[in-house]
Amino acid sequence: MARAWHIANGHLATGEKDGGHVAVLLRLEEVRARRLSHTQREVLEQLEHAAMPFLERTSTGAAGLVVTPSGRRRFGFILTHDELVLIDDGDVCATALGRAVEDRAHVEGPAGALCALLRELLRDHPARLSRMREDFELMEQQVLEGREHPDRRKMMADSRRMLGLDTFYQGMSDLASELAEDDSGLVTPADRARLCSLERLLGRLATRLESLQDYSLQVHSLYQESIDVRQNNVMQWLTVVTTIVMPLTLVTGWYGMNFPHMALFDVPWGYAAVIVVCVVIVAIEVAFFWHHGWLSFGGSVNWGRVISLREFGTGSTRRKSGAKPVPKTLREITRPQFADRKGDGRRG
Repeated sequence: MARAWHIANGHLATGEKDGGHVAVLLRLEEVRARRLSHTQREVLEQLEHAAMPFLERTSTGAAGLVVTPSGRRRFGFILTHDELVLIDDGDVCATALGRAVEDRAHVEGPAGALCALLRELLRDHPARLSRMREDFELMEQQVLEGREHPDRRKMMADSRRMLGLDTFYQGMSDLASELAEDDSGLVTPADRARLCSLERLLGRLATRLESLQDYSLQVHSLYQESIDVRQNNVMQWLTVVTTIVMPLTLVTGWYGMNFPHMALFDVPWGYAAVIVVCVVIVAIEVAFFWHHGWLSFGGSVNWGRVISLREFGTGSTRRKSGAKPVPKTLREITRPQFADRKGDGRRG
């Protein structure tokens, strides 16, 4: 696995050239053996516990850390005018720079090598967001059709991933913005343009993620709404059964008192009369409930109306005169926000 990279004809290449390099990969123990400034040492001390990417200015350039969205893998870097020192005990940097070499990434200096590395880390993020969107669309469809229960474990896993991505995009955007605004000569004009392109890509990904987070909240709310509907159906069933049985309980309790000289005790048709009375009472109650629609257990729910009312109530949409009809599903509401952009996976 390569541990040094150089620039060949404006592109990143593996190995050293004439004993020089633009980027070098070292382990943490190797870097600590070097002469480091106070700021650089402070940054490296946070390598094991950092939660989001960040960058700090130093007297000779910049130093920072990059934390992956999962939070389990991280690496540090020290950027100067002459070289980019990467501190990684794993294979994140080597793998990403290997892909950058295969893609013939344009590089003019150490800052450009760092930009190529960061862009490679975002290579699969548009597809990752699309997969999460498809997961929530499937969950929404399952809830709306009521055929099966959605996978709550997958819903929570996607929510955790989105939280990690949100932190990752914020830190990476601040890092790219800080480097793009450098005026000390640390970043060449061409590499500054690539950093600006990277910052715009992060902005687009963050916008898609924000829309996806809103969509996931609506799917969670829709799922909770379906649970409430099922609970209401159960309570409605219990209420109707209790109401039907209550008059019959009164009749049986009344004639169970066993007082002498009670009506219908001494006549041969008394038992049949009580049966007829009970049947008539039940028939009247069932007709009454049916007339008022209280026997429609598990009936279809107007989810389009539920969603539109929720949207209107939260202020995310405002109904105007002449506006388009409210969509019937959450996917129709949010699909325009998830349209894949052709430039999301393209380098600047």
